[in-house]
Amino acid sequence: MRITYDKETDALAIDFRDGEYHESEEIYDGFVIDFDKSGRAMGIEIYHDASKFVDIDRLMKVIPKDGSIVVVE
Repeated sequence: MRITYDKETDALAIDFRDGEYHESEEIYDGFVIDFDKSGRAMGIEIYHDASKFVDIDRLMKVIPKDGSIVVVE
């Protein structure tokens, strides 16, 4: 799993696994799920205002910083 957070745009991406991307579906304004060719979810993105929906500070403390988290300043 890989988590990317961009502080400037307040955007969060969580990639559950690697795979060949096929399509995306916006499930809520700014919430997009990416799917592979088999229809399995590969990840989710929150394109704006992610901190309104996710406790970013807590997320950064819970997930080990072994390269699985990328924070863009």
